[in-house]
Amino acid sequence: MNKTNEHLAHARALRADILGAPTVWLPRRESLLLWLNAFLKRAEAPRYVLDEMEAADLAALDQFLRKKKLPAA
Repeated sequence: MNKTNEHLAHARALRADILGAPTVWLPRRESLLLWLNAFLKRAEAPRYVLDEMEAADLAALDQFLRKKKLPAA
């Protein structure tokens, strides 16, 4: 699996985690989902190249969700 596909799978999993735990309090839930959906749309484009900032943002979001103890979907 190439890096872009790994990040796509990671973003999809994060989105599923957020959507799968509607009763867990999560600040700016809607903003996070909007960002993830926009990222997925960009990343699914044929010539998309993941930049370091987006990779760092995904990693930071993952850490944030784990810190909030959001259950994995």
